[in-house]
Amino acid sequence: MPEVDRDGQTETATRFAALTGVSRERLRTWERRHGFPIPVRPGGGPRRYRVSDVARVVTVRHAVEAGLPVERAIARAELVAGTAPMGPAAVALLAEHAPVPVAALSGPVPLRVEWSNAALRAIAGAPGPGDELTTALPELHGSRFVAALERLFAGAEGPIEVEHAAWDGRPGRATRSTLFRIPPTADGPPIVAVAGLEGDGERAAREALAELRRELAGVRRHEERHSRWLNAIALFSDELRREPGPGIVERGLDLVVRQINAVDGTLAAYVSGRLELEPSRRGLLTGSELTVAAWPELARCLHDAEPVWLGAAEAAAIGVPTDLHASAMPVLVAGEPLGLLVFVFNEIEPHDDDNRRLLTAVAAATGFGLLRDRLASELRAVRSTSAPAPADAPPLSSPPRSSEGARSTGG
Repeated sequence: MPEVDRDGQTETATRFAALTGVSRERLRTWERRHGFPIPVRPGGGPRRYRVSDVARVVTVRHAVEAGLPVERAIARAELVAGTAPMGPAAVALLAEHAPVPVAALSGPVPLRVEWSNAALRAIAGAPGPGDELTTALPELHGSRFVAALERLFAGAEGPIEVEHAAWDGRPGRATRSTLFRIPPTADGPPIVAVAGLEGDGERAAREALAELRRELAGVRRHEERHSRWLNAIALFSDELRREPGPGIVERGLDLVVRQINAVDGTLAAYVSGRLELEPSRRGLLTGSELTVAAWPELARCLHDAEPVWLGAAEAAAIGVPTDLHASAMPVLVAGEPLGLLVFVFNEIEPHDDDNRRLLTAVAAATGFGLLRDRLASELRAVRSTSAPAPADAPPLSSPPRSSEGARSTGG
């Protein structure tokens, strides 16, 4: 397959999932069952998705969430792709779902609310369709807001920004809106639109709320990652409690890879100054050998017993594809290096304190598994060399005693 993404035409599976709100697992399910979306795999590497499919996948997600079967949602998304611009109904939805109050007023006398959007209808005490404005909100009577509306109906001015009493009618509160005329129709009343604007107070409150939401999202990401890692350690430890044998550590690492959302992972055993990299269970990394002294970053990692993100040269030497990133964690037991855990990710996630502690726990469990397997192998070897002779083996013959010896014994 030819190389792609030289001009940013594809995204990684992780980035594509973030853009569309559809998890990587669900994307693969849709691909397997419905042939949509179809990823590309440059050079036989991990899945990447076309940027041109982002909008279609979002459209399908919305349709499925609204109750449409996936197959019909995909067919509809293919039909509407690249069609004409939005129609009047779609444009009306923009105002209906605007995050600020929007109203349509007829007038100039009386000023009546003909339509209000969801944001305005959600405000307790706000006037609704059919209400006369100054009757519903008496504080607006004789205000600059009403005077501005009357000027717009008379056609003397263009759009006007004005501060006015809050829509909920609470005394001492104010908000700001922009007012503008709507082109008249042959069979409809003259209409002026009112759209809310953010004042200094609203802007400050919105920014404070956005900051709190960012902090909350950060806490949730932290807790979610922490939970995934702890679950990985628990599963790994449970795997290591079983009878030791070939592949026990590799199977445990495969559990860890799934829990921490890594692309792949493997163990590089440390033997006499060399790292012997085992082929990964998912096939992304092939077996190889490296002399530690030739790679100072790997040597420093083993010496410092700290997780690191490998540089491009070290990652390439291990066989990590250029569009992925590798994190390495040394495996030590009583100060003796036994190996290096290598996990491959789509994106770099800085090693914070929690991350380091969790990686250290995985490395400790791995070291325990390696050491237990080594001791079990040595014990089996000792038992095989000291096993008793088979029951049907001929007895060992004793050397004949001399007659002198016999007489001597007898005497």
